[in-house]
Amino acid sequence: MASRDEWMRLSAMRDEIVRSNIFVKLEDGDGWKSNPEIPTAKEILLLQKEAEGLPDNHVNKPWKSKEDYLKAQYEILRREGTEGLRFAVNNYIWNNNNGLRQDDDDHKFVYNQVRIKSYVMTTLGPLARVEFMSQRAIKWLKSGRLKPGSLLAITTKADKFKTICKVAVVAQRPYLLGLDQTPPLVDIMWGNPEEDAVFDCDLELVMIEARHGYFESSRHSLVGLQLAAQADTPIDKYITGNHQKNETPCFISQHPVMDFSSVLRQPLADPNRLKSLREFNVLSGSLPVPDDAEDISILDASQLSALHQMVSQELAIIQGPPGTGKTFTSVEAIKVMLASRRKRPGSNPPLIVAAQTNHALDQLLGHCLDANAKILRLGSRSDREDMRPYSLYEVRRKCSRGGGGKRFRELEGNRHTNIDGVEALVNSVFGDSLIDPRELHTHGIITEEQLESLYDEELETCPELEKLGPFSLWLGDSRIPARIIRDRQPLVSEILEADEDFDYERDVENIAYDEEDADRINGREIKLMHVWTGKEPGHFKTWNHRAQRLLRENRNLFDIPEEWRGAVYQHLQSKLVQATTPTLAQLLAKYVDICKQRRALRARQDIDMVFQQDIAVIGCTTTGLTKYRAFLAGCQPLTLLIEEAAETREGNITSALYPSLQQLILVGDHQQMSPRCDIRWLGQHPYNLNVSLFERLINLSMNHIMLNKQRRMRPELRRIVSPFYDNLQDHYSVLSPQARPDVPGMGGRNCWFFDHQWLEDTNSDNSKLNDQEAEMITLFFVYLVANGVSSDKITILTYYRGQRSLILRKLKGHPSLTGCYFNVFTVDSYQGEENDIILLSLVRSPHPAYGCNIGFLDNPHRAVVAISRARQGFYMFGNVTNLVEAKIESTLLWLTIFKRFEDQGMVHRELGLPLVCQNHGNEVWIKDLDDWADNAGGCHERCQETRPCGHPCTLRCHAIPHENLPCSSPCFQIVPECGHPCDGLCGERCFHNCKAFRQAKALAKQAQRQGTGSPKAKTIEDLLLQHGAQDFGHEEPVKRKTPTLTGSPHGRYSHLGEMPLRPLIGNWENAEAVIQQQDRQLDEELAKRNGEWLSQNHYMQDRWMPTGVDASGTRIRTGPTITRPTITQSLQFSNELPVTTSTSALTASSEITLRAGSGVGPIFAPASNQFPKIAAVAQPEPLIQFEEYDSSAPASGIENEATKELEVVEEEDLIDLA
Repeated sequence: MASRDEWMRLSAMRDEIVRSNIFVKLEDGDGWKSNPEIPTAKEILLLQKEAEGLPDNHVNKPWKSKEDYLKAQYEILRREGTEGLRFAVNNYIWNNNNGLRQDDDDHKFVYNQVRIKSYVMTTLGPLARVEFMSQRAIKWLKSGRLKPGSLLAITTKADKFKTICKVAVVAQRPYLLGLDQTPPLVDIMWGNPEEDAVFDCDLELVMIEARHGYFESSRHSLVGLQLAAQADTPIDKYITGNHQKNETPCFISQHPVMDFSSVLRQPLADPNRLKSLREFNVLSGSLPVPDDAEDISILDASQLSALHQMVSQELAIIQGPPGTGKTFTSVEAIKVMLASRRKRPGSNPPLIVAAQTNHALDQLLGHCLDANAKILRLGSRSDREDMRPYSLYEVRRKCSRGGGGKRFRELEGNRHTNIDGVEALVNSVFGDSLIDPRELHTHGIITEEQLESLYDEELETCPELEKLGPFSLWLGDSRIPARIIRDRQPLVSEILEADEDFDYERDVENIAYDEEDADRINGREIKLMHVWTGKEPGHFKTWNHRAQRLLRENRNLFDIPEEWRGAVYQHLQSKLVQATTPTLAQLLAKYVDICKQRRALRARQDIDMVFQQDIAVIGCTTTGLTKYRAFLAGCQPLTLLIEEAAETREGNITSALYPSLQQLILVGDHQQMSPRCDIRWLGQHPYNLNVSLFERLINLSMNHIMLNKQRRMRPELRRIVSPFYDNLQDHYSVLSPQARPDVPGMGGRNCWFFDHQWLEDTNSDNSKLNDQEAEMITLFFVYLVANGVSSDKITILTYYRGQRSLILRKLKGHPSLTGCYFNVFTVDSYQGEENDIILLSLVRSPHPAYGCNIGFLDNPHRAVVAISRARQGFYMFGNVTNLVEAKIESTLLWLTIFKRFEDQGMVHRELGLPLVCQNHGNEVWIKDLDDWADNAGGCHERCQETRPCGHPCTLRCHAIPHENLPCSSPCFQIVPECGHPCDGLCGERCFHNCKAFRQAKALAKQAQRQGTGSPKAKTIEDLLLQHGAQDFGHEEPVKRKTPTLTGSPHGRYSHLGEMPLRPLIGNWENAEAVIQQQDRQLDEELAKRNGEWLSQNHYMQDRWMPTGVDASGTRIRTGPTITRPTITQSLQFSNELPVTTSTSALTASSEITLRAGSGVGPIFAPASNQFPKIAAVAQPEPLIQFEEYDSSAPASGIENEATKELEVVEEEDLIDLA
C-alpha cells in the first residue's frame, strides 16, 4: 500500500492532469494551438479561396517533427468539422445576394422565425431553448436533423450573415416538450456565451444547419491534439514514423515474467513445460510455438506470435483478416496482462480498451467479464443488459463519493447563487408586471425628468399603478398581452413530406449525450418572455424610428400621443434587453466556469472510485477516448488497446495518447473498412482522412503480425477472399461438413454469382436501387426459407440505403414470410458481423446514355467486407459487365472476384441461378423472375408422397414437411354428433351441414356456459336427447356446393385461412386476395398458353382413389386409382371472368365457402396479363373450382367412398390418360 506522502503526490498529480484537460490553456496568437473548442464566426464566414491552403497529410513517408504532424492532423480535422456549415452559410449568402429563395437544399437546412424562449441552467452549462419554424413537417424521432452535437450558424433576420454570425452546438432535443410540439423546440449551447448569447425574445433569428459533416465527431479530438502538443509520450517516435525498432515498455522491463497458461486447452502433463509457460520471461525472446500448438493451445501459431508482441512491445500492430479471431486474440492478451498487473506492486492503473463501435466494445468487455475482470464502461447506454451494471452512471451510483463533499457543496452553492442572479436580472426585464421605469433610468434609457413624469403624486395612490407599475396608466388601452404579437405569424408552415435522412445503421456513439449525463441535462428554466407589451400603430408599417424620435423630444412621457405609446413602450423593452445583455452574458460565462469546476471535481471523484474499486479494465468507443480525456488521463493508464483500429480516424488515436501511456496495441484490418470522412474530398489525396494510423504505419513498413487461420468460411468461400490476403489458410474447424453443411436446395453450390441485365434506378434521396434485382433476392430468400433455412440465418447486404429499404419492404410484404426475422444491412454497417448465408445485392448497371458506372463499389475495402461475411453460403447478384468495364479500378477489383467464382464453376451467365430439388434431385435454373412462378421450394414434378393421413400429396414438389401442410382431400369420416359423413376436408375439424349437427354444437356451447346447471351428458347424442331432440340422424339431406381454391396451401396467402365469399358477388376485385393466395401450382404446358380461355366445353379428369378406415381409425388405401373424364361448363362473373363449375350452375341462394389452400390439383388459369385489375400479380392465377356431392349418401357407404382429384386436361390427352 502506498504511503501517505505517495498518496498525496499521486492525488496532486491527478488534480493537475484533470484541470489541464478541462481548463485547456490556449496559446496566444493566431496559430492552431490558439483556436477555441467551438469554431468562430470568422471560420464559418471564410470564402472558398480563403479556405484553401491546408497542409498535406503524408501517409507514405515519415514526418519531420511531431509539431508538423499534429498541426496537419488538427487543421485537416478542423476543416472537416466546419466545412459543411461553412459551405452552407456561403451558399445562403450567395442565394440572398442573388435574390433566390432560402429553402432547404442538398447542402443545408434553413430554420426561420427562430426566437430564444428561455435559458435552461443545467450542470452541463447554460442552454438556450429556442423555438423555430422548419419548411417541412419533420418526423423528428426518425430524423438526423438537429441531433446533439450538430453545429449551427445563427444570424438575425435583418442581417442575413452580413455582419452577424453566431455559432452554437445542439445540446439536446427535448422530445417530451420540444420538437414534437408546435412550434418545435431545441436546446443549444453558445460557442462563446459572453459574446454570442441572445436574450431578446422578440429578436427574430435565422438558423442554418449543414446537411453534411458532424462537428461533434471531431470536436473532442481537436482539443486532444492541442493537449498532445503539450506533453510527450514513448509512443510519439513511432507515430511520426521515424523509429522502426520496437522496444519494450518500461513497466514491462521492470516485471517481465508473465503467465501464459491461460492459452492452454488443458494442463500439460509435463510439469517443466507447464512452469515455463506460467513463468515466461517476455524479454527472453519470442514465445515458443511447438509443432502441436493447436493441440495444446486454444490459439494457433500466428495468434501465439501476435499475443507475445501484444504483451511485450511498446507498439503492437495485429492484422486480422476476416474470421481469424482478432477479438479472441485480444482477449487472451488482456488475460495475460491482467494476471501480470495483479503481481505488480503498488497502485496499478487500469487497462484502457476501445473500439470503433458500441457493438464491438460490448463484445470485448463481455469477454473481459468472462475472465472475471472488474470493468467499467464509459459512453452511451449499451444494448446489452449485462453491460448496464458496469456503466459509469451505475457504478458511480452504487459507490460512495469519497472525499470532496465539502467542495462539491460549495460549488453547488455558487452555481445556485449564479442562477439566482441570472433569474433576478431576467425578471427585471421579463417580469409578470410592466418594466420598472427605474431600471430604464439606471441604464440611461430615459432621463430623470421622464422618470419623474411617471410618478405624479396623484397617480401614486392608484391601485393599478401599485399592481402593474407606473407604465400601466401611461399605456392605457395600448397595453396588450405579449403573446398577441408573438402569435401573429404562424411558426409552422404547411405540412410536407417528412425528412427521414437519418441513417439508423451507423453504430456510432451519441457523443453529445450519454447515460451519465442524464442527471445533468435538466435544470432550472428561466423564461425570456414579456407578459405585457405595447400595441403597434396600425396605420404604420415601420414605426421604430418615429418611436425613438418621440422619446427624445418629450421630457414628459404623457406628452407622447396615446396612439404611439405602445410603440414607444416596445422600443423601451428592446433597449432594456440590450442594456442588460452584457451583464447577463458575464453571468453565463461565470456559470460555465463553475460547471467546469464541478466537472473537474466529479472526474477526480470518479478516478478515486476506480482505484478504490480496483477496476482493472475501462472500456469506451474511440470517440470516448477524447470525450473523457480528463478522466482517462487522470487514471494514468500504461496500456491502450484499440479494436477496429483500421476503422478509427488517426486523430482519434493520436489525441488519446495520454502522457502516462507506455504501450499502444492496434488490432484491425486495413484491407476492410477504412475511417469514415464526412467531406469526401478531405478523405482523398493529399488530405487522406480515410487512411487510418493502422494503415499508415503498415505502409511505413512498421513491424506487424497477420493472423492467418480463418475459422469462418467454407473453403470455396475463402477462395474468393484469398486474392486480398497472402497465405490465408483454413482452420480445420471449417472443413467439417457438420460444422459447415451445404446450403439446402442448392445441390452443393454454396456460392454463386448471378449475372443479370436489369436496369438500376434512383430514389428521391438520390440513393441507387434495382427493383428487379431486389425481387430476385426476395424470391431466393423465400426459396431458402422454404427449404428449411431459418430466416435469421440469412443476411442480405447491399451498398445502398435505397436498395436496403426496397428489399425490406418486399420481404415484409411477402405473405409466406409473415413472422420472419430479416437481416438487411448496408455493407458499411456490417463490418465485424457474420452469418450462415449472405446474399449480396450490387444494384448497379450500365446507364443507357452514360455507360458503365459503379460509384463507390470500386472501393476495395468495402468489397472485402462484402465478400467475407458468410460462413456457409454466399450468393452475389449483379451486372458483371458493368462491374468489370466501369473503369480500371473496378476492373482490377471485380474481375479478380469474378474470376474466383468462374474458376470454381460458380457462375453461368446464360442459365442463371441453379436450384436442386431435395426430394427428386432435379436441377432447376432461374434466369428471370417468371421462373419462380410455380416453384414451391422444389422442382416441377408432382410430390406424390403419401401424407401421414394416408392420402397422396397432389401438390407440386415442395420443401415444406407434410406435417405442416393440412391435407386438402375430402374427408369421409362419420361425424359423431349426427352420424353423417363429414362435409369438410381431411385437414379440418369434422362437421356436417345439417340441423342435427348445428343443434348439437349449439347445445354443447350452452352446456359449457351453464357449467353444472344440467346433468352431464356422456356424448353429444345424450345431450341432444336430454334437450328433447328426436331423430337427429334422419334429417332430410342437404345438397351443398363447395367451391374449392386449388393450389399449394403453403402459398403466398396461406395465412388468410378460410375466406367466405357471397354468391355471385360479381366483382373480381373482392376475390383478389383469395386468388393471390395460391402458389402458382399450374402445369407448365397450361401456364404457357398466353391467356387463351378454355372453351365452354372441356374435359376434366376425375381421378378416384378408393380408401377406407381401419380399426384404429386410420385412413388406408383399398384399391387402385380410377381415372375417368367428365364435362364441365363455365359460369361468368360480372366482369366476364370464367369460373369452372360443375354441371349445375350456382344460384343466388347457394351456400358458398371459399377454402384457401384446398390443394385438389391444378386447374387452368389465364396468364396474368389478361387480368388488368390485378396486374401486380406476377404469374397466372387459378380459377375457382366447385365440387358437388350429395350428403344423403348412407353412412355405411362413405367409408369406401373415393377421394376425388380434379384436373383440367386437353381432349387430345385423353388417350394417354386412358
